[in-house]
Amino acid sequence: MTGRPKSILKCKQECDVVHTPSTTSWLSRIQSKLLLQSTQDEDEHNRLMLPKQDLKKVTFSIGNLTTEHFFSSDESPRDEVFEKQKEENKLNPQEDVIDLTSYYDHACIQREENVMDSFRSVLKNNSSSALSSVNLSLQIITLHQAGPLSDMFMLRFGLKSLNLSNCSIEDETIRLLLYSLLVSNTIEHLDLSHNSFKMKGYKYIAIFMKESKTIQSINLSKNIIEKKGMHYIALGIQYAKILKKLELNDCILRPPQIISLLSESLKKTSSSCQLSFCNNRIPPITAPYIASFISDRYNRTGGLRELDLSGNNLSSMIPLLTNELRKNISLTSLTMANCSLNTQSLCHLAESLMENNCLEYLDISSNAICAESDDGILALKTALSYNTRLESLNLSETQLDSSATIALAEALPENRTLSRLDLSNNPKIDIAGVLALSISIKMNHTLTFLDINIPFSDEELANLQNDIVTVCTTNMLKKIELQKYQEDMIENISESTTLSPSVSTSSSTSTLSISYPNKPMDELIGKKDLEEAIPPSMDTR
Repeated sequence: MTGRPKSILKCKQECDVVHTPSTTSWLSRIQSKLLLQSTQDEDEHNRLMLPKQDLKKVTFSIGNLTTEHFFSSDESPRDEVFEKQKEENKLNPQEDVIDLTSYYDHACIQREENVMDSFRSVLKNNSSSALSSVNLSLQIITLHQAGPLSDMFMLRFGLKSLNLSNCSIEDETIRLLLYSLLVSNTIEHLDLSHNSFKMKGYKYIAIFMKESKTIQSINLSKNIIEKKGMHYIALGIQYAKILKKLELNDCILRPPQIISLLSESLKKTSSSCQLSFCNNRIPPITAPYIASFISDRYNRTGGLRELDLSGNNLSSMIPLLTNELRKNISLTSLTMANCSLNTQSLCHLAESLMENNCLEYLDISSNAICAESDDGILALKTALSYNTRLESLNLSETQLDSSATIALAEALPENRTLSRLDLSNNPKIDIAGVLALSISIKMNHTLTFLDINIPFSDEELANLQNDIVTVCTTNMLKKIELQKYQEDMIENISESTTLSPSVSTSSSTSTLSISYPNKPMDELIGKKDLEEAIPPSMDTR
């Protein structure tokens, strides 16, 4: 009699096998294929959403350990120097100085990993002060090397900025590092550009965006982003409560149409943020999605405050973009440097500035807006006469000549908001244009900065430039005096006015309390997905 082999593995219970006839009807075969396809679609959908189960591995922060229990084996890693220092610290509790270098050495010994020289050098050079910034760019970081780093990032030593650019970081590595940053909860600026993230990596980044209570900016530039990755980035933007700036420059988008996911998330976010989306080689087919970046039709509480589209060819997208700008009530800064804009593009922009009452900063430098004719500048001249919001205009390197400069100069006496005007790197502007500026600026009381290049040896132009600088300086001093007067008035009003507890006012700034709506998709990403960290004592190799 042969018994079952003994094993620590559970044997699968035997079950009756039902034999079905080999011949089935054509209808049954079609139904079977449809059911299989439906199951596959459902599995793919669930995989995209990734509802994680409670699979947690305990992660210990070496800075919080009070008692260490070592294995009895003589081969277990020991750090006698670190143990001695801990005993000395117990005898001198008044000394609350963290020796980060010793902690890192100890973490490497515990995990049996080699020391990362570049990181240890940073720790050693900042032993006497709080370490607020760490730059590990160009340093390859594997999963094993990330173990001691994650132990360090769990400590609260004042880390605010972390640069992990071009470190060949993969999905599981970034999971480990991000979870440790959530534990310490001090990081504000994180650079993850130029790495090797896949779909799961972007999921972990989205979780971090959602869960972090301190993160203000994340740089994901120079990464390859596919549809599922952009799906999670969009979710991160949608549910982020603190994030203020996201950089997605020089990315490879596969396909470019995934920009639609990004634009949808910007419509749903409740926070105000900045988006840098430069040099992404976006095709004309994405024009509606780019325009919807600044659409206010679906979002009245948040939306973009600053948008940088520099380095993208926007010549065919300007009509749609300026149409949204015309109605926008949230965007305060728009940069479109080197975007292949032309005279017609400037005409569209000028028309939108006639109606827009929100944009404060506009940069259209490095575009040939005056190469064809002065029609665009004449339209801009009219817009500046009516616009009551724009404060800074950058027209550097736009092929301006003296006739175009004279047209701009004629608008300055009528404008009441423009404080910065950049006309640099336009060599076609001669003495006629500079003279017109020097005369008109004397009738303007808001310009405090006017940049224009003149030949080094031209004394007459130098004198005109000095006149312009003098007027700008005078306007600046008057502006400072006015601000001080307003502050004093506000202070006097605050001291003389007693507010009841139920009433609150804001004189110089306003605070908007936003109650977040229910989030049916909130469970799609959660902090627990980052918590599958590797214990320090476990050798994963």
